[in-house]
Amino acid sequence: MPEQFSPLRWGILGAGAIAKRFCSDVKPVGDHQIAAVGSRDIEKANGFAEQFDIPRRHGSYEDLVNDPDVDVIYVATPHNFHKEHSLLALGAGKAVLCEKPFTINLAEAKVVIDEAKKRNLFLMEGMWSRCFPVMAKAREFAKSGAIGTPRLLEADFGFRGGKLNVEKGQLEGINPQGRLFDPNLGGGALMDVGVYPVSLAEMFFGKPDKTAALAKLGGTGVDENTGILLSFPGGEVASLHTSLQVNTPQKATLLGTDGRVEIHSPWWKPTKVTCYRNGQDPEVFEQTFEGGGFQFEAMHVAECLRAGKTESDVIPHSDTLAVMEALDAIRAQIGIKYPME
Repeated sequence: MPEQFSPLRWGILGAGAIAKRFCSDVKPVGDHQIAAVGSRDIEKANGFAEQFDIPRRHGSYEDLVNDPDVDVIYVATPHNFHKEHSLLALGAGKAVLCEKPFTINLAEAKVVIDEAKKRNLFLMEGMWSRCFPVMAKAREFAKSGAIGTPRLLEADFGFRGGKLNVEKGQLEGINPQGRLFDPNLGGGALMDVGVYPVSLAEMFFGKPDKTAALAKLGGTGVDENTGILLSFPGGEVASLHTSLQVNTPQKATLLGTDGRVEIHSPWWKPTKVTCYRNGQDPEVFEQTFEGGGFQFEAMHVAECLRAGKTESDVIPHSDTLAVMEALDAIRAQIGIKYPME
């Protein structure tokens, strides 16, 4: 193994819930080190560092990205800060893994990707679902011709984010300043979990050419219940839905001319995929794992950096841009424009 990036030293930008999940999964992985954490609140950074035994803690994001003992920055702040904080890290010469959704919109995504290319630095969207071994097997089934020609995708991701007022058709008793519901933070079902099925459709079919969407907006103006149809240049169609009002099955099925591939629930952190070939016994691929699964994403970043790559072949920049463009089109259909746009 190359001496460079061994161990890979992570700097965690943001000390919230998603950062804790990432650190819990990555800390036990060999040849990875959680080297530093940064927060705008030094006490929060100290508490986070104590929880995960992180040697350095910073009271500003600027200090974190300029830490000489950090190789790659994991951007774990709310959606609306992704552009700012990714640019901050790139400006300090650091590689970046930025949580999904990559940015608020396509225009922001282009700015960040252009900066990474200009500086010749590694940059990847944290669409961790694509990095699981089971997802790699699903891609293999789809590309191998095992189910003929893939034509249709059905996928969902939704969960209950509060108590539903059936008469109004919207949630009540929520925190309007929370990241799920605040437009200033890029809230809504689509940007929080709807991005997963949209990205899955792009992974299988490429960039969509037409979009249709309907949604029920909640009291804060973000989408709480959303249905999406995407079509693709080859004639493929994806039927997707996402919600903050109900717990969905969280299954994904890719249908082809000669069979289907089912990624079992929860498909977005999968442990099992089944290929059903017409007239043959099903083929099952199953792999369980310790932790929540963020380790696969971190390991992929390490592989890319050690190979001298500036982007991933599993989550390339072109895919990220295509997904962001689709999210923009969906939001235009359902009538959501965020205050910062």
